[in-house]
Amino acid sequence: MDFEVLTARLMRLVRLDTSVFDEVRMDPTATMSSFIVVVGASFAAGFGGFLWWLVQDFPDNGKVFMQSFILGSIFASGLWIVWLFVAYVLLTQVFRERADLQQLVRTMGMAAAPLALSILMFIPGIDFGIALISVTLLFGLTHVAIQTTTTADTARVLAANVAGFAVWAVVLTLLVSDTTYLAPGIFISNPY
Repeated sequence: MDFEVLTARLMRLVRLDTSVFDEVRMDPTATMSSFIVVVGASFAAGFGGFLWWLVQDFPDNGKVFMQSFILGSIFASGLWIVWLFVAYVLLTQVFRERADLQQLVRTMGMAAAPLALSILMFIPGIDFGIALISVTLLFGLTHVAIQTTTTADTARVLAANVAGFAVWAVVLTLLVSDTTYLAPGIFISNPY
């Protein structure tokens, strides 16, 4: 894995250069680095949620650190895999479109990068907005990433992505209660 290449690709994504997905799709060596992007972005979101918790001066800091930052980030990464498989199964089994699973892993992995913006959600006054923007960009870039790897039309790609995203978001939401914080970032924040 070449960190210089990964950094260059991430910087291109920051500039919303989506040609990165065509490049990554065809690069078998990018599989591991794409998965690292998912895990890193999930942990950044988890750390941002933990920092938000500290700034709000809520109790149970140690519990939130362990549950939200550590376990929640792991759950978010695992549920990203579920999101990917839901999208893949819908595209290939339901819609009968062509899609390559390895290419999907690589492109959707790179598309997870915006979730890392949630690390900034500790900033008072714009905390929820930052978290919401990061999740919105995550969804938007995954749509472009999926579109890059399949023959499906935009409506089918959108349906597959929405289904996978819904599983990811709903399950992470259900992992949070008044006493349990097993999801990272935006999922532990309260905008009111």
